[in-house]
Amino acid sequence: MGSLRSQQQDDDVDSAQWVIPPFWRKLNSFFLFPLQRKPLLYALVLSLCAYMLLWGLLIGVAVAIGLLLAISRHAFKIAAYASHGVLDSNDYDDYPCDADLKVLPWKFFGVLLVHGFLIGMLARVSPGLAALGDLLSSFLIPATLMVLITTGSLRAAINPFMLLGTMAAIGLPYGLLCLFLFLLMQGVPMAFGLLVTVMPQALLAPLLAFVVIYFNGVIAAMIGYVMYQNHAALGITPDKGPQAEAGAPVLDPQTALAQRRDAQVAKLVQDGDMQAALAEAREWQRSEPDSLADQRRYHRVLKLSDKGDELARHAQSYIALLLQKQRSSDALEVWGSCYKRDKGFRLNEASPSLALAQTAWKRMQLPHALALLHGFEKTYAGSELVPQALELTVRVLKQGANKPDQAVRVFMRMKIRYPAHASTQEAAWILRDELPGASQAPGAPA
Repeated sequence: MGSLRSQQQDDDVDSAQWVIPPFWRKLNSFFLFPLQRKPLLYALVLSLCAYMLLWGLLIGVAVAIGLLLAISRHAFKIAAYASHGVLDSNDYDDYPCDADLKVLPWKFFGVLLVHGFLIGMLARVSPGLAALGDLLSSFLIPATLMVLITTGSLRAAINPFMLLGTMAAIGLPYGLLCLFLFLLMQGVPMAFGLLVTVMPQALLAPLLAFVVIYFNGVIAAMIGYVMYQNHAALGITPDKGPQAEAGAPVLDPQTALAQRRDAQVAKLVQDGDMQAALAEAREWQRSEPDSLADQRRYHRVLKLSDKGDELARHAQSYIALLLQKQRSSDALEVWGSCYKRDKGFRLNEASPSLALAQTAWKRMQLPHALALLHGFEKTYAGSELVPQALELTVRVLKQGANKPDQAVRVFMRMKIRYPAHASTQEAAWILRDELPGASQAPGAPA
């Protein structure tokens, strides 16, 4: 399917150099994905559950909500894995996904509520504006799904700058993606109309449910693949490189080695031999401390084990390596996997902690940003970065979390401890509406 443009000089697999075919050349694979064994079995089970829609009003409503939630979660799972290059559902167990996909359908529903509210406001002004708003909402949905998958943040998913940045990263093909998705959505009612005329009444409920699940799977696979195709611009580090097509250049030795090691460890995990898998992955990451492929592999095996202390210890060096290689989004994801297991997890140094907090703020992942900044001045007492961390705390609380009272309390500590620091002046400017006279403070930005 692809190749590297040039031979790498270190042991890290530079995924930005993979040649990935554009999504319009992979349409057949998207339509075939829901027919793979695991997605097909899942669709069949959910389709059979659709029979319960006919068991009365209350049961029918409960089943309908449950089906919608299950279908949405499955679609997010497909897109999330595809965005990391895991295009075969049989490989899902070998590449555990870090994202908390279970909550994404609820956050997407929140986005739809925001869109509906804004369209309703436009409808009060003019039906034409409402139609325009509805069209714009439809145009933003693919970017919204991508932002939700990459950040897991509802705030980011309704942030116009995040959405515009995602569309800009994909470029003109984003419009083509929207066209294909529109055509796919038209396929659902067309299939409904055909089934209603030719199928027995008793089979309609499961068949219609299967149609919905099938087309959702196709759409999710396509969106995930587009994210994978643009992974470098979207800040995604793929788990799997593209497989070489017949006649295509072979992968370079380092990439091939990484894939062989991945397969070897995955086989041990599948066989239930976690001790051997850990031993192999541990030895490779020790012998190749600068290899992201070896460090990532060890981190993921540790996540599957019960060795929480070792996971936290290894994360310290792994996060530092990721930040050194300017992969802050991946570093934040690693920190999140450790924090999810242990709420007391802290990095040993102030600099990477602040860098991750800044990344979380840019990605509008406010809970992560606040968790990284919580207790910063005590954990890293004496660090010259404390004023910057307090300023960022004020910014996140005021501009992100809309908690100005808490932001003012943080600022008062800054004013006492760092009265002349530039960060204190910047924090005063951020709180200019809460602090009379702050806009005229010396050094405040105009």
